Amino acid sequence: MTTEDREGRDVAEVRPRHRLEGIAASPGIGIGPAYIVDRGRVQVPRYSIERGDVREEIGRFREALRATQEQLEAIKSRLPHGEHRQILKAQQMMLRDPDLTGDVEARIREDLINAEWAMMTVARDVERMLSEAADEVFRERSSDVAHLSNRVLLNLLGKTDDEIDPPAGSVVVAFDLSPADTAALARADVTGLVTEVGGRTSHSAIMARSLEIPAVVGVEDVTEYVRTNDMVVVDGTHGHVVIRPTRDEIEHWQEVRRRYDAFEDEVQRDHALPATTLDGVHVVLRANAALDEEIASASFHGADGIGLYRTEYVFMGRDAPPTEEEHYRRAKAILRRMAPHPVTFRTFDLGADKVAAYVRGRGAGENPALGVRSLRLALRERHLFVAQLKGLLRAALHGPLRIMLPFVSGLEELEAALEVLDEAKSELAREGMAHATDVPVGIMVEVPAAALAADRLAPEVDFFSIGTNDLIQYTLAIDRENDDVGYLYEPLHPAILRQLRMVAEAGARANVPVSLCGEMAADPRYTWVIVGLGIHELSMHPSAIPVVKNIVRQSTLAEMEALAAEALAARSGAEAERRVLEVMQARFPEHLEHGGVDGLPRPGGPVPVRARSGDDGAGEAGQSSETGGYGAM
Repeated sequence: MTTEDREGRDVAEVRPRHRLEGIAASPGIGIGPAYIVDRGRVQVPRYSIERGDVREEIGRFREALRATQEQLEAIKSRLPHGEHRQILKAQQMMLRDPDLTGDVEARIREDLINAEWAMMTVARDVERMLSEAADEVFRERSSDVAHLSNRVLLNLLGKTDDEIDPPAGSVVVAFDLSPADTAALARADVTGLVTEVGGRTSHSAIMARSLEIPAVVGVEDVTEYVRTNDMVVVDGTHGHVVIRPTRDEIEHWQEVRRRYDAFEDEVQRDHALPATTLDGVHVVLRANAALDEEIASASFHGADGIGLYRTEYVFMGRDAPPTEEEHYRRAKAILRRMAPHPVTFRTFDLGADKVAAYVRGRGAGENPALGVRSLRLALRERHLFVAQLKGLLRAALHGPLRIMLPFVSGLEELEAALEVLDEAKSELAREGMAHATDVPVGIMVEVPAAALAADRLAPEVDFFSIGTNDLIQYTLAIDRENDDVGYLYEPLHPAILRQLRMVAEAGARANVPVSLCGEMAADPRYTWVIVGLGIHELSMHPSAIPVVKNIVRQSTLAEMEALAAEALAARSGAEAERRVLEVMQARFPEHLEHGGVDGLPRPGGPVPVRARSGDDGAGEAGQSSETGGYGAM
């Protein structure tokens, strides 16, 4: 595009520098020329067919499915084993989903329309349903359906979907990337990734973390601001994207990248060392996981095992529940990958924002978060619960497995769950199936009632795990997905800190280990407070472990306890937050900067998701509910 100068001569348009914000998906700093990926919707014709042509039209559709399967298999075969292949395998499973393919064929047969239009309309309906789901993981899967339907439509139309081929050192910028596109990144030497849509559980984000490519997703309108070969800076730690930076800015970001890389090298050198304070107190650091990618990441980042493995995702996105054998094989594989460290399997936490088709409509009520969910649902759907417990008990013969019960509100619920566990053991014994009989069983403390009754619950369990995400939400009566009350989200609120101390003290009196697995655990601002309150086991996203471990290794228990006492004595959460941030920033400035904290009012990464332009980057940013997790803890 050109403009005219005062003498009427064409001159190249000078486009301004822009600063945009999004969701930090993969940490690090990337600097390079933009490589634009333009993946628009396929233009689909619509026409009627004769009744006698239905069989031929359905045959055309099935042939397109077969061709799509072969294409995905060819792409998958060129990739190493791991999460990259699993992403494409999941797409192949979608092609065999009778709900999807059967509906397309029904549309062709009943509406007498061409296969392309039938495929598009069914896919759009599925996308809409998924995009309206409360759970982020479900919402992200709507893009899978879009990409998959595009590929099938191209095959129906006799067209090809060219693979991307970004040059080395480039920053890939796209509205979204298909699993095949992200798979291509595994072979390319790109320096960054930016997408308009997606969250921390989108395939683009998962792939970027797996390949350690700095990435920012959910950057509104980024493709409207960037042109091919524009210089782009990607700050995947804080969610910043700078388009066409000045020369001084490039030098600044190169220095930031140098410092970031040096910091990463420093903390990664200690990843295999124990998290032991200067005065000899050991802190156990485990990982939260739900995806295969996170199991590998946990080992790489020096986790002492898995403190929270979310099993509900095995139940979702399918027409029938997983069998006992599936539970057994999956748990066995995870135990072997994490050996010799323990793995804590949380029994399925379905309901509210995480649903399965075969249990849908089971008394959700007007407020699903307070309805039949988690353990309540497991006790109602007893056959699902027994099958899962039997699989876990069998797998426990292959490694140190722990079972964790979610959303326990009192002794009666706990006793009912333990009764089901005894039933599972009895069934295995009658069947002559080998299984472990002494598996440790613990509960998640995420309901205020459980925290207040911790002294009653402690003698009945082998461990506690505090889920601060829900504990904060229910204690402070705020919906953590509602931006209008986001300002009330205060991890250091006096009521929260008192409950944390109460649970820690109850566990200590009963000799029951207490861990914390909510988002607070991953935030380096709160490490001293958590450990100082007496909680010496933390579980977090794997990539957060090296920073937290480095802080622990440079600290004494005495100074942690002193800061925790100050936080407890504060009159409000805001006062406690100011004091804690003041101390931690003075002591660990690099850790808080590179650990993902950027002076924001709440943990979990950067919150703005609005474009800002101009040299000063001025403008308002809207708060996002992104917390970096996978559903409620």
